[in-house]
Amino acid sequence: MHPTAKRCVQWAVGLVLVGTAAIVFGTELVIRASEHLGQNGALAFWLIDYVIGGIRLFAVPIAAALVAAAVVVQALAPARDAEAADPEAGESRAP
Repeated sequence: MHPTAKRCVQWAVGLVLVGTAAIVFGTELVIRASEHLGQNGALAFWLIDYVIGGIRLFAVPIAAALVAAAVVVQALAPARDAEAADPEAGESRAP
């Protein structure tokens, strides 16, 4: 596997895990934070809610885009490596 494709897949797996955790446990985290912070923690509560909402919204779609990028990199990388190794292989020879 091409190193760039491998890195894209690793990031995608991480983002899926973080995004899924935010979807599953995000509401509980926000509720517990609001109970702990009380009335004076409105700004911190808003920030936590905003960050959790952003993770819920963007983590899984970005992971899907990274998987697609890994597929494209993996598909195109061998062709470029073969051309670099033998530059005349891609050219047709004249009789």
